[in-house]
Amino acid sequence: MDANVLIAALMRDSMTRRILVLGGHELHVAEYVFEEIEGHWEELSSRSGLAPDAFRAVLTLLRAHVAEHKVAEYGELLAAAIRLLKDRDADDAPYVALALAIHADALWTEDRELSSLDAVRVARTKDLVPPAP
Repeated sequence: MDANVLIAALMRDSMTRRILVLGGHELHVAEYVFEEIEGHWEELSSRSGLAPDAFRAVLTLLRAHVAEHKVAEYGELLAAAIRLLKDRDADDAPYVALALAIHADALWTEDRELSSLDAVRVARTKDLVPPAP
């Protein structure tokens, strides 16, 4: 999953958060995403409207439901990911490289620019919502 999905789940109680915590999917994230969240802690916490302790509790909950990966696990595929991205945002390369490295079923993102990637299937939140009985 990309950082925006994780941040969306962190910021409010939403379908994204429910899928992440209760969806039964095997979810993976680049470890540095949590470092980025910590680096923007005050801004994100303030925007969430949650008390700092509650915000920390949500982050802890989310972190418990994803597998974190160090750059050493996907770094050798960064160049290939950049080539696959072509004219798209190169900042997305770690997500694509990680998806390639772990042979992910899909990359969970709301970034429409990534939907046309050839080597990685992209799933949006609506794709992960279980069908109604």
